[in-house]
Amino acid sequence: MFDLKASCQRITAAYRGERADRVPIASPISWHPWRDIDREKPGGWRADPDFIRVARLVQEHCDAFGPRPNLHPGGLWSPVTYPRSCSRFTYQRFLEAPDELVIEKPVERVGDIRRRHTFVLPTPKGDLTWAYEEDEGIETSWDIRKPVGQPEDVETLLSVPFSFKKFASSEYEAFRRHRREMGRDAICGGQVNSMVAMLVGIMKYEQMLEWLLTEPERIKLLADTWLERTWARIDFELSQGVGPFWVFYGVERAVPPMMSPRQWDEFVVPYDGEIMRRIKARDPEARIHVHCHGRVSTMLDSWLSLGVDSIDPVEPPPQGDIEFVEAKRRVAGRMTLFGNIEFCLLELGTPDEVETAVRVALEEGGKQHMVLWPSSFPLQRHTPRFTGNAIRYIEAGLNYGRL
Repeated sequence: MFDLKASCQRITAAYRGERADRVPIASPISWHPWRDIDREKPGGWRADPDFIRVARLVQEHCDAFGPRPNLHPGGLWSPVTYPRSCSRFTYQRFLEAPDELVIEKPVERVGDIRRRHTFVLPTPKGDLTWAYEEDEGIETSWDIRKPVGQPEDVETLLSVPFSFKKFASSEYEAFRRHRREMGRDAICGGQVNSMVAMLVGIMKYEQMLEWLLTEPERIKLLADTWLERTWARIDFELSQGVGPFWVFYGVERAVPPMMSPRQWDEFVVPYDGEIMRRIKARDPEARIHVHCHGRVSTMLDSWLSLGVDSIDPVEPPPQGDIEFVEAKRRVAGRMTLFGNIEFCLLELGTPDEVETAVRVALEEGGKQHMVLWPSSFPLQRHTPRFTGNAIRYIEAGLNYGRL
């Protein structure tokens, strides 16, 4: 079964460019290797024999991270949690307004399998509403209403005084102890919602892109507020020993062609980049990981200059714009690359095609500074084709990933 220490040693060896027994392998499904599916006996489609079969392989052979995103406090890769000082609303839907002020409405049934969830934030200048829907058996949701729709909604949102709860230092002791015990092989830490992801969390994506040109002052006001509020939390968590890994989510919303390189330098580098700089200034052991889909080729130099230590999933064309071999050549060991097995291949390809993709990534890209990583994983019942491909992905990773 899963060996946490051995798994962490593989991962940290990849970052240091050292030799381990094999290249780390990320789970291709929404199941953590440190869980026990036979003990937990989950319901729904996770009770399907095919899912259980793959989950057992994950528990035996895959490594300690993910799958992405894992929003429990304690970081993406840690089995040890700590108190949640950030808002429980993902993507900072109300920009870290105190959770206790938000009113949760009764869940509505809007279809045979569909539910609607509605949250209202009363403010001195009026109410703001966020609503999303979800279907039974599908592990994702979609927004149907965002809090900010008009320029004046920005002032309404910011009229709520900001505060966050600082938990007692003793509540972080289990996490600190785990980090000390793991030493140089610790892969626990925290996570950061990208500033651009916050913008898309509170307003429609197309509205955000439009406002970059038509409402730049309001965008900057939101961005500056994000920096202040996000750093307040991270500064406190750093003081409690959280680290060494910090995972940044959601910046793909800014990757060209959605934003221009100039806008990247204006809205990513001074915000996400500033948080990264401050983390590294506070903790010399810190490592920065960025989760980013899409066309990342033009961003590699920027991430290197920001001190980013690793990125995922480095998608190949047509979903992305760079082959893994070229990405490895360009970063030249200065970053660890997680990739680059595309989810579409796992869902639509053949086992032989999956094995070839794994072999090419491992052998032609080079096994140093690398983690075998799928770009995504299913959020609903697995197809028989995917099951076969997921099994071949793990088997090929074990076969070709030996060091």
